[in-house]
Amino acid sequence: MNKVKVNRRGVLKAGLGAAAVASTVGLSGCATSGGMAGSSSKKLGRVVVVGGGFGGATAAKYLNMWSEGAIEVTLIERQKEFYSCPISNLVIGGVRKMNEITRTYDGLERRGIKMVYDEVTQIDPVKKVVMTAKGASISYDRLVVSPG
Repeated sequence: MNKVKVNRRGVLKAGLGAAAVASTVGLSGCATSGGMAGSSSKKLGRVVVVGGGFGGATAAKYLNMWSEGAIEVTLIERQKEFYSCPISNLVIGGVRKMNEITRTYDGLERRGIKMVYDEVTQIDPVKKVVMTAKGASISYDRLVVSPG
């Protein structure tokens, strides 16, 4: 009898993949026209991601990548740079310099993800709108909240 080995990483990958597929299926009826970068001129919908840490940036990247640009993804983050906290002890210990654990969001922008550098002050789930401190009102079909 063959035994199947299951590990936590494999389960997490499968779960994330299933969630991504499920979220894009729900967007299929939300077609909009868009001028964002991507391979498709017809957008399946808009996803706003609040928070550009590990979770938010990863969600934005894979929604954009797996939809091949067909989902308009907007990432809202207060800071223009990301600091890798798990590696910050290496800076404290003098092994790394701060610039070695600092990243910009340029790579996400090159993928076609719209970056908004602002703070979310209010979310209206009925109107499906996110309001920011600078007065922007950003509409969405689906919302990912990943404040870190």
